[in-house]
Amino acid sequence: MNRLYTLFFLSVLSLFSPVFGQRVTRTFNDVSMSEALKWLNEWGKEYNISFLYNELEDFRVTTSVKNMSVPDAIQQLIGFYPIKMTVQGKEIAVECPQKASTRYKGTVLDETGQPLPYANVALLSPRDSSLITGGVTNESGLFVIPCNQSGVLARITYVGYRPVYRHCKTPHLGTIKMQPDQYALGSVTVKGERPQYQMTTGGMTANVAGTMSRATAK
Repeated sequence: MNRLYTLFFLSVLSLFSPVFGQRVTRTFNDVSMSEALKWLNEWGKEYNISFLYNELEDFRVTTSVKNMSVPDAIQQLIGFYPIKMTVQGKEIAVECPQKASTRYKGTVLDETGQPLPYANVALLSPRDSSLITGGVTNESGLFVIPCNQSGVLARITYVGYRPVYRHCKTPHLGTIKMQPDQYALGSVTVKGERPQYQMTTGGMTANVAGTMSRATAK
């Protein structure tokens, strides 16, 4: 009887185990997206993750994944980066849809030197300040924005801080330290800021004055 019960229990367990799948718990500290995906692919046997190593090497990841499925863990790693994940059955493909050879990179810090996550970074045309493309900083304050146009005007904004403008002759913006806007802090209650830029299937959308307008990298 005990043997029959054990066999029945194991059969039920094997029936439901694919539903639950493998769960990921791990902290990634300033590693490349390529290294994080490589680790996930070697760690799990449930999914096969495909990606181009060199294409995702510039995107750095700092985050803690806790008890997530593999697709959810990858989505958290991606965050607001211009990276797309496609899941078909047990096959996962990860790529950067914006195939620009040049990537504007930098780190945004607050006045104390701490990273500012979710700061909005817009790349504008120096001629008329029109939006070319944009991005959002990750948890470590880092942003990576593919853009082939040279000589852009970068605008960095974060609620409660004064906007920062940088004329960029090279794609390396370095460290950008923001200063609090004393007038804004003294007159409003800061609750947070919704990122202005979001990756969609058709490209990138920018939230402008309460509406969503499409911006495409050149």
